[in-house]
Amino acid sequence: MRDNFIGAKIIKAEKVTYEKYCLEKYGKIVLNPDIHPNTIIYMIVYPPIGKSQEKPYISYCPVDVFEIAYRKIEACEISLMIGD
Repeated sequence: MRDNFIGAKIIKAEKVTYEKYCLEKYGKIVLNPDIHPNTIIYMIVYPPIGKSQEKPYISYCPVDVFEIAYRKIEACEISLMIGD
């Protein structure tokens, strides 16, 4: 049985084409039968976490799913990222 989880993280994201995402992550275009290279997606960059991850992890998310799950950090919230 799968358990339910909830988490919170601050990420960096950018609207790009799937092609640009592939070039950033793999250095080449990786064909995916479910997504056209010119499809706009969000490229997500997760910061390295823990000892096992030295580089940021790059992933992608469809625009509609991303815009439901995330919101942009406002200027007044920056202190949440860097502390006082």
